[in-house]
Amino acid sequence: MENVEYMNSLYQISEILKYITPTLKARIPKKIISYIESNKSKDYSWKIDKTLPLEKQELLPTTKELITVLYKDYMCDDISRLKLNKVLKENQIKYENEVREKYNPDNIFKERNKSYETNKRTIENNEIVSYKESFLSKIINKLKSYFYK
Repeated sequence: MENVEYMNSLYQISEILKYITPTLKARIPKKIISYIESNKSKDYSWKIDKTLPLEKQELLPTTKELITVLYKDYMCDDISRLKLNKVLKENQIKYENEVREKYNPDNIFKERNKSYETNKRTIENNEIVSYKESFLSKIINKLKSYFYK
């Protein structure tokens, strides 16, 4: 994670915290809020669109991750936390399966063998084209060789 992106995410979180209810904001420890305020980017400018819900806002990926952690650890009740943990586990399993399919060593070697076989076939099919010099060009080249000696 890049430091600039992290600082910009903290800025976005700071802006979001301005608009949440005071009871939810009170659940977040003061240390975390002061950390967010002291480490947020000073150069970044982003305004929350009050007409759109939070899901529709243009948030950085890091901001989404940090908001999820804040919500899970401090703001949600036990039932919501269980549901959120279930969704997060399902997403993690999906991601791991995608990575496993994409980078499976058995499949990688199968693909290499297929590509090797196709390359081998194309090499076998390629014939060497012999260049035949015309009679006239042979004579011209002979004359050139005599003059340049």
